[in-house]
Amino acid sequence: MPHIIVKKTFKIKPSGFQVAAEKSFSIHGSAVNASIVNAINQKLASLRLVGGAKPLVFQPDRHGHYSTQMNHEYQKYHEEDAICAILDVMEILGWTFRFQYDSESSSAKVSGSSITSRELFIFSKMG
Repeated sequence: MPHIIVKKTFKIKPSGFQVAAEKSFSIHGSAVNASIVNAINQKLASLRLVGGAKPLVFQPDRHGHYSTQMNHEYQKYHEEDAICAILDVMEILGWTFRFQYDSESSSAKVSGSSITSRELFIFSKMG
């Protein structure tokens, strides 16, 4: 039974009186292919966005996964819309949402500490 994981990552890096935050999505699994990613990208492109929200477009990254970055305006107004769009497309393509898993890790380094939260959406396909 093949599986696909859609991972949402939220990284916080405190630095003095400022905090840098990065939020991204990535798609993992040997069953991921261009047609699945294209279907997700098409659905995401159909969302109406507020001014300043940069559209999400999954593209291959240097790690061999498909990923996209979310800017602050997208995160503030459309993050849940993106999750619903991904869930809808995966169901249409015959993938069953199995469960959601949350994890959090932190690291303290000389250059600064960081906290990383991950939310994983796990899909499976019978047959």
